[in-house]
Amino acid sequence: MKQVLKTLESNKLLTLSITQAALGILPSDVLIPSVSATHTYDLHPDWSSLKPGPVQGHVSCYGDFRLTDGSNCIYCPRQLLSETVDQAAANDRTFLIGFEIEFVVLEKSPHPRPENESKYRTIPNDGHAWSMSRALSEWGREGSIVTVLDEMVDLLNDADIPIEQLHAEGAPGQFEIVLPPLPPLQACDTLLHARQIIESAAARHGFRATLHPKPFAERPGTAAHAHMSLSSSSRGDESNNFYAGILNHLRALAAFTYTNPASYDRAVDSCWAGGSWVAWGTQNRETPLRKIEGSHWEFKALDGLANPYIAIAALLMAGLDGVASKTSLEQWDDCDKDPASLEPEQRAKLGITQALPKNLNEALDCLMEDTTLKELIGEKFVDRYVDVKRAELTLLKSMNDEERREWLIERY
Repeated sequence: MKQVLKTLESNKLLTLSITQAALGILPSDVLIPSVSATHTYDLHPDWSSLKPGPVQGHVSCYGDFRLTDGSNCIYCPRQLLSETVDQAAANDRTFLIGFEIEFVVLEKSPHPRPENESKYRTIPNDGHAWSMSRALSEWGREGSIVTVLDEMVDLLNDADIPIEQLHAEGAPGQFEIVLPPLPPLQACDTLLHARQIIESAAARHGFRATLHPKPFAERPGTAAHAHMSLSSSSRGDESNNFYAGILNHLRALAAFTYTNPASYDRAVDSCWAGGSWVAWGTQNRETPLRKIEGSHWEFKALDGLANPYIAIAALLMAGLDGVASKTSLEQWDDCDKDPASLEPEQRAKLGITQALPKNLNEALDCLMEDTTLKELIGEKFVDRYVDVKRAELTLLKSMNDEERREWLIERY
């Protein structure tokens, strides 16, 4: 902080020199072949994102990568979203995004661990279930996750992150915190800051809070649903075209919203996970797009392993392409049933003819084949993204199932 204040008091631009390898590196700190360890970016802090936390006595803010001459970095995820929002605003279109944070709290196994026991285990169940008040019954007991939840809420309030709802979810130790609707960039910054607060509060009490999409094969998965709305003071209601654009590009969008093999373990039919079909429905939780009212819809095909800046930028671009091309939502009828429960001819009558990718490799192929979306996002950005994800898949394939599970829980 002394260095920050010293720089600001001297009227100098505060930047951080970051290796360009940062935007081409795997979670294992291994570079992909097309990226080298030479050259740097300048990271420019965005002081409007400054908030206290994630722990007491500290503050955090987010920033944008730029080249050392001050020009834009085409690989910066946050800048991608910022530019998308600015271009929409120049055409009198604005958005609100509201995220749901689902997370699972786990206990760390004792050391040394019993043979064949996982590094992480479920907290005692005691009837934990969706929205049941008994999930709060251990409040005040030392070592209780419920007491830690109160600490999380206090820290979120201290960071001026209002909470619309907090409740228990269906899996053991699973909870959900609903964040308010915000402009897209602020919404993504707030989402990441809130997650860091949740993770650090849990860790201080010996727990691990994870965003793993499917930590238990037999239990409900963990998502990061995004509520979206589009408005314009001069253009009228364009929401049908907007959401038709998302459906039109949904198979390619999966590469940005379901970004890990574990994502596809969660995205199964008949589990309120959004299902596996390209479809929409009014208040239908078995479709990837749920219409709530007016231009307020929920996008369900998103989990916590996705980069929110990239995912939201891609969703907005796909939707705006639908507006520009006047893509009709009438291609898909309002589905009021679970698409997976319908016969093929019944789905066809509703316009439900495409399935979401079955795995990340297929999703990446769909992205590369969607030339319109690739051009909108930027071909170099998409190529870099695909190269990183392909290399990450190779890394994950070197692990067995339990190694991958623990590896993801440790990092997300």
